[in-house]
Parts: sequence; structure tokens; C-alpha cells
Amino acid sequence: MKCNGMRKEKTKNGRKIDVRCNAELDEHALFCKVCGQPTGALSGPLSAKINYEEVWGKFKPIKSQYYSFSIFIVLTSFLLIGLGIFFSIDLAESFKIDHYLFTNLMLLFLVPFTLIPFGFEENFTDEPFKIAMYLKALKSYPTFFLLVLVNILYFLILKIFCTGYILGITVDPILHPVRFILVLYWITITFPAVLLITRKKMNPIKAVISCYKASAETRWQQFFIMLRLFVMNIIGIAFVGLGLLITIPFSYILIEKYYQSLDEFELFE
Repeated sequence: MKCNGMRKEKTKNGRKIDVRCNAELDEHALFCKVCGQPTGALSGPLSAKINYEEVWGKFKPIKSQYYSFSIFIVLTSFLLIGLGIFFSIDLAESFKIDHYLFTNLMLLFLVPFTLIPFGFEENFTDEPFKIAMYLKALKSYPTFFLLVLVNILYFLILKIFCTGYILGITVDPILHPVRFILVLYWITITFPAVLLITRKKMNPIKAVISCYKASAETRWQQFFIMLRLFVMNIIGIAFVGLGLLITIPFSYILIEKYYQSLDEFELFE
């Protein structure tokens, strides 16, 4: 495939004129190496909007087939996390543990259960989720536990440096919005890590590093993916939680689909 971009070229008299690039493009290039023109990948196969619409188009007609699994995972995982956070202050006081540390300790053990579907066999989006699939994939819990631990440690370091937590010092208030931005950035670039762990057998730290490198050009598309999922699940909760029967399995499928798109462009190599 040839690049249709324009580049500057010197004529014999030294003038620079615009000429068509026509450089040969790699199959999975995001930009032309000669003129820097985008290839269309970010507005096509790697577009958040296009991936969202494709997944929803396939998911919508069969969404009812996911209800039993959704009820199962809501009751066994998400509800426990919600109740734990709701009662965390009272529980932390009962155990005489700092509220922040108690909450994160609780999340360390509970959040990996919500990641278990990413341990399903590759291309798990080809068939509706079954409870048996979840039980079989529980063997991935220890690895997801380590991934959650890496995330908690990162957020703890941010809290210490941006709020003075534990250190007992006053910090510049500007660090609070900095912390918020860094949290969003971390979530945006690292969400494919959970699939790198199961698909490519990477350890959590290597997976996070690979995600950072891979997201150099796709981070905004990844941000829009996570933003759409966040809004969808908030709406799902607003409908007395019943909307989660649809939004939760859809979230797993969309993340898997976008990971496949990233992997197809060899961004994790």
C-alpha cells in the first residue's frame, strides 16, 4: 500500500515543493515513516468508536444469553466489592486499621474475582459466557492478584507523593489534580495488561511496561474506550442495577476486542 500523504522535496534550483509521498507502507503502520502522514489505522481498526459499534452490533441481538452469567458475577464479585466499600469505614474502625489501607487490602482480595473472565480461552467473545467457564478460569486468580497488587502499589505511591499520606507533611494543592490525571492515565494505558498476562504469559510488571510502550499513539482511543464503559456501567447501576446485566459482559467483550485490535497491529512486540 502506498502513502497518499504529501512531503517536501527540493528541486534542482533549491526550491521546496509539495510532492506525493508514495512511500511503501507497512501492513500495520500507524504513520508513514517518510512523511509522518497517519495511515488511517487510528480512525479505522484502532478507533474506539468503530470497535464500540462493532461489538455492540454483535452483542445486542444475543445479550439475553449473558443474563445468568451476569447475575452470577454481580452477586459473587461486584456486590461484595460494593458492600465492602460501603461499610469500609465501620469495618476499618472495628479492626483498628487505617481506612485507606483497609479498603485497598479488601480490594486486593476481591478485585481479582472480577478479572477472572479475562482468563477465559482466547476468542472467548465467540460464545455467551457460562458460569462453568468462570469456575474453570479461577486458576488465573493468583496472577490477577499480583496485577491488582501492582496497581494498588502504584496508587499508594501517588497518594503518598501527591497528598503527603503517611509522611504527615503538607503538599502543594496542585498535586491533587495531578494525581487525578495520573490515575486516569494509568487506567487508560494499562487495561490491556490483564489480557497480556493470560494471552502472552507475561508477568504483571512486564505487561504494564508493554502496555505503556504500545499506547504511545493509541492512548486517546483507549481513554475513549474506558470512558464509554464507565458511562455505560454508571447508567447500568442507575437502572436499579439491572442494566449491569448488559453492561458488565459487554465491558469484558469490548476490552477483549480492543486488545485484539492492538495485538493485530503488533503494538505489544
